[in-house]
Amino acid sequence: MSDTHAVGGPLEQARPGARVRRSAAPARMAAFVFLVVAASYLSAAAAGFGFVSDDFMILQRLARTPGVQGALAFFSQPYYDYYRPLGFLSFAVDWSFWRDWPAAYHLTSLALHAANMWLVWALATRLAGPAAGLVAAAIFGLHPANHEAVYWMSARFDLLAACLALGSLLLLQGRSLRCAACALLYLAALLSKESAVAFPVVVFAYAWLIRRESLAVLLRVLGWMGGAALVYTFLRQASGLPPAGGASRLPKLLAFAVLLGLQLALAHPGSAGVRRWMWDRRRPLAAAAASALGALGILAAAWPPAAALRGAFASLGFAAIHLVSPVSPDRWLTPLPWWIGLAGGAAAVGMIGAASRMASGAVPAFLAWFLAAALLPVSSMTEGPRYLYLASVPVAIFAARILITVLRRDSVPVRVLGAVLIAALGGQIAARGRDWVWASGMTAEAAAAIAQAAGPGCRGARIVLATAPVRPRGVHANLNHEALESLAGCAPEGLSTLVRTAYDTPTIDASLREGVLTLRTRRYAGGFLTSTDLRHFVVAIDKAGPTRLTNPLGPFEAVPDGSSLTIRQALSGDDARHFIWFVFSGGELRVLTPGR
Repeated sequence: MSDTHAVGGPLEQARPGARVRRSAAPARMAAFVFLVVAASYLSAAAAGFGFVSDDFMILQRLARTPGVQGALAFFSQPYYDYYRPLGFLSFAVDWSFWRDWPAAYHLTSLALHAANMWLVWALATRLAGPAAGLVAAAIFGLHPANHEAVYWMSARFDLLAACLALGSLLLLQGRSLRCAACALLYLAALLSKESAVAFPVVVFAYAWLIRRESLAVLLRVLGWMGGAALVYTFLRQASGLPPAGGASRLPKLLAFAVLLGLQLALAHPGSAGVRRWMWDRRRPLAAAAASALGALGILAAAWPPAAALRGAFASLGFAAIHLVSPVSPDRWLTPLPWWIGLAGGAAAVGMIGAASRMASGAVPAFLAWFLAAALLPVSSMTEGPRYLYLASVPVAIFAARILITVLRRDSVPVRVLGAVLIAALGGQIAARGRDWVWASGMTAEAAAAIAQAAGPGCRGARIVLATAPVRPRGVHANLNHEALESLAGCAPEGLSTLVRTAYDTPTIDASLREGVLTLRTRRYAGGFLTSTDLRHFVVAIDKAGPTRLTNPLGPFEAVPDGSSLTIRQALSGDDARHFIWFVFSGGELRVLTPGR
């Protein structure tokens, strides 16, 4: 490309295809960073750290497959609405060696995270030099949002997809052979988790902005990546799933196509004048964007039907808070108000305008495309920070670049700031590890309590959880049939839930008298969910007013009174007499005796 302007500003001067001189940071500093990360995640190897939540569903599927020998079966079978055969293949390898020994699975996840740290270091070193590479690896390795992807066995799909996607990017070269290798790893990333679908945007941006390849090479890269996507679509459809993931994902796929089309238009040599015009007017454009955000915020607040808009802002806020916060916000800002997303978007626009000089160049522009592509497939998902694992890569690299740019790397402030940052991030990771260990222990104790109350094998038992954990202490710990069977040999006739406590471990006073179940909590912080069919928990119990509905058990009402909440469930059916009731209160599951 002959022009010297990119979307984000003037291209940094570098020869096409030039490699950064590998004068890596001292080996002892690199070893120190990796040791700190390993020590922070030491809970992953703790003897008491078992499985939680969806882990048991994966283990059950592995138990039905003869290890690696039956691995081909994963390529012809969906996993609910997902198609992730390579992720299951990695689990099958663990199962072949270790069966259901938890530490082996957790250590595999930690090894994948370490591999991703190395890939982040390699990418950041290419983009900004060895010092920034080491800082970026440290920030990524200890990023608070990444604890869920590393500690939770079921989130290995995110680790594996990120590893293969980053490997795909680092393999990119102009020659056809490297393009083929790049596309093959992209296909492997898709077969690990479908959230890698937008990664061609990242690959295109790297070839365009960093390597400054010709338009012919860019089209060749897109051709290879498109071929890989077609192979994935064929395999997915052959497994019995919709090729594009269903109508609900069409808006995201359309946005993906728009991003690629915009890249192609801006990469064309004839668009140099447009890019230059946009760069020269970047501050007025940023002000216009801030005004538009403000108008949308007013609309979302003043117009009750604008629920989709409030949801979009909530998703934006979820991503912004988790990606930039130095501490994990799961326990102090949950549920996330939608207006936080609006404020985060306005702050981001303001920061871009204020830091435009420092952020000018090809590298920040590439990182912006990277962030957009990583967030697009998960833009509506706020169930956990694991969805932001890949998005934390450009954030870590950008933060490292700013630190190295603002402060001289050999200065005392840099070292002090680095030590404080590493200590704070490492402390956060270790604290979240203790939460995950607690969750696995709580799950095992809950399964034992249910099995004891229901009798041998829980045969014929109908279990109802008046309140059940979902994400207590910010980690996944919901109870399911697979967990009961795996941990306690308990296979009840039915397992139902009345109210899910999504965010904390509330203390609940429960009583069951004369056909009425009463639940009281003195400090209701929100996050309780219930259901009209006791299957799809989409009804949020409001803190501002009563919630009333009818479910299969009978009339249900939840009435707030100041900071407290009282829930009453009338049991109209005769079958309710034969239920065995439990309540999750104060971080443990206990049996509820009728008449108390």
